[in-house]
Amino acid sequence: MATLKVVGFKDSRIGRLLISQNMWMTVIGILIGIPAGAGVLQYLLTALASEYELKLVLGPATWLVSILLTFGVSLAVGLMISRKNRSIDMVEALKTEE
Repeated sequence: MATLKVVGFKDSRIGRLLISQNMWMTVIGILIGIPAGAGVLQYLLTALASEYELKLVLGPATWLVSILLTFGVSLAVGLMISRKNRSIDMVEALKTEE
């Protein structure tokens, strides 16, 4: 991001870029994570079926709440990072030797 700042991108444009990247990663995470989580939960329930009588129930409300909470947290984090980005002196960040 420091390179973009030095090249001339405005803080608002960099912030939108950060939030956009965060949202795309959220979509990919949802597409991979929710089915994988359901699969792991189903495996655990079958592995423990001899000890407990449990049944996997995932209705539309469960999926919707999971997706909305994930997007909400991701958007909040993106906004916090975008706000923090404005206070960093990117030119000085490029000069450091780390």
